Amino acid sequence: MPDSAYISNDAKHKTEHWTSRVLLISVWISASFMIAGSLIGEIFPSTIVVFYENPTLGNLAMRILSGSFDPVTLMFAGLVFLMLTPIFRVITAVTGFSAERDWRFVIVAIVVLVLLVGEIVYSVLIRN
Repeated sequence: MPDSAYISNDAKHKTEHWTSRVLLISVWISASFMIAGSLIGEIFPSTIVVFYENPTLGNLAMRILSGSFDPVTLMFAGLVFLMLTPIFRVITAVTGFSAERDWRFVIVAIVVLVLLVGEIVYSVLIRN
């Protein structure tokens, strides 16, 4: 019988709770960036900076860290954060399954995490 059969329902409920909390927070942060970008663009149309090609992650991070909160940068940041949401969810699953000592699901979640990170590395570094 797997170790998870000996874990209380309370521990399993905590993992599900944290997973749903991470998903909810990630989506709200992403939506906040996109709504802020839309509102700023609508209120101050002169602040819109048009990219002639999609910004790189480094370029986007530099613009946000330098305090450049133009609407397009905020909306791109919201989209990037939304794309990172599955990775946050899988990291939460690895942590929760580890706490439950359900090693089979820890391994599966780690494989999924490696696949997600591998796809990002391929898309960002190798394909370009």
